[in-house]
Amino acid sequence: MSHKKSRALPPLNGLSIDSITVTQDGELRVVFDLHVEQSTTCYQQELQASRSFDVYEHPDLRRLCRDLFRAIRKKTKEPDPERVKVSCEDCATSNCCRKYNVLVTGADIDRLCTGLGLTRKELEKRHLVPAVDWCEDYEFQLACDEDDDGEKCVFLERARNGQMRCSIYEHRPQICRDFDVNVCEDFVPLDEVEVL
Repeated sequence: MSHKKSRALPPLNGLSIDSITVTQDGELRVVFDLHVEQSTTCYQQELQASRSFDVYEHPDLRRLCRDLFRAIRKKTKEPDPERVKVSCEDCATSNCCRKYNVLVTGADIDRLCTGLGLTRKELEKRHLVPAVDWCEDYEFQLACDEDDDGEKCVFLERARNGQMRCSIYEHRPQICRDFDVNVCEDFVPLDEVEVL
């Protein structure tokens, strides 16, 4: 078994590490600050440099990254004490019903027809449009209309309390059922929500 001789790598020489990224193929990239002699009092001079390492060629880095990934995987499987406070009841923007194409399956169409008391042709005419789906897995998506905040799902309506709500929640498509509030870009912890 041949052993590859590792080449000597110069030290980082950095004052502080700004960021570390590790890719799946084993590239570890470090961005760090360099020591700079200040030549003027007018501004703070800062320089950064970066170094890349192949984690798979350095057993100590490989072990450390493995341990870090295991720890991160364990932590991400635990409930986030802030994210568990997500509540659509306090959502002001309803961006999950604005920013996405709501693609519908055949089962979704059947459920919507039953829930809304419409035939398939009526549903297609009133509430469906051809899907924007590069993979061509879906024939239809829910139509959109507009309100003061822009384009929205045709079934998103203003409730009595002024908030936007899904008017077909019990019959909503599977893609809406699968939406994870943990990916909500407008997430605000409940204790920070201003209640009017």
